[in-house]
Amino acid sequence: MSTLLPRRNQTVHLKYRSAQTTAELRKTLRQARYLQAGTQNTATPVFQNRQQRGDATTYGRISTSQDGRIWTKLPISYPHVQLSRPSVWYANGRLTLIDGQDRYWTTNFKDWQHQRLNFNGADFKQGRVQAVFPGTTRSAVVVVRGIDRQSSRAKLYYGQLTKTGRVKAWHALQLGKLPARQVAGMSLIDQHLYLFRQRGTQLAIYRANRLTRPVRLVGRVKLNHAQSQRVTAVNLIPTTKHRYRLIFDLTTAEKVQKQPRYRLLDRRFKAVGQQHLLVTDYLWSQFQISLRGSE
Repeated sequence: MSTLLPRRNQTVHLKYRSAQTTAELRKTLRQARYLQAGTQNTATPVFQNRQQRGDATTYGRISTSQDGRIWTKLPISYPHVQLSRPSVWYANGRLTLIDGQDRYWTTNFKDWQHQRLNFNGADFKQGRVQAVFPGTTRSAVVVVRGIDRQSSRAKLYYGQLTKTGRVKAWHALQLGKLPARQVAGMSLIDQHLYLFRQRGTQLAIYRANRLTRPVRLVGRVKLNHAQSQRVTAVNLIPTTKHRYRLIFDLTTAEKVQKQPRYRLLDRRFKAVGQQHLLVTDYLWSQFQISLRGSE
């Protein structure tokens, strides 16, 4: 199948290999505390939890977890198209993957629909989705990176995504001196928006108390890796009321993808204990983690 799909909606027919029923899959999604959408590189082999990226051929995958440490891939058929940075959204029995300017969704976990989205606002152009934050209704909040029409600089914008794939109003995130292109990941926890920026072996954590509020630096975490390694994806999830799990992956200067890692943080975003490897069914290349889906 070509990776370039036409703009009109269409059904993507795939072979269904899951041993679970539709009801069992829905139960898994309802009960999962965390959902993850990521990409898997199928072009090169994995050796000792490392993989040469090169010109990677990556496809979308979804995993679920109860504790944010052990993850299991959802056993369904996936859209057989190359994806680069997908986000997942599950609500009202519909499972949705959004990647860049494309949206894929299914209700039976074997037949996928596709829609090409047009994210251009009055203030920006060339918008591509960076993250999706599920809401409590049929809509979700999408964050896109677009080019400001006046300054020609990259900025981050957010808006409410409807079931038809439209956003009626866009708003710019107030990033201050944080460059939009250097945001390595973002998470939404209790309406607080967290953004991350790598500075050498440290990861700077920024927070906005609401999407409408400006972001400010709230912490720096030292990661145990070489100066030349790059953090390619990072998310923050709550483990208890006063603790967080910082999940990230690394790529070496030789473009070798390493197994995802995590560090526990306290309420002041200070590292607690040692750095650990994440337990996953496959090597995550890019990923976005969201809290429990809604039914």
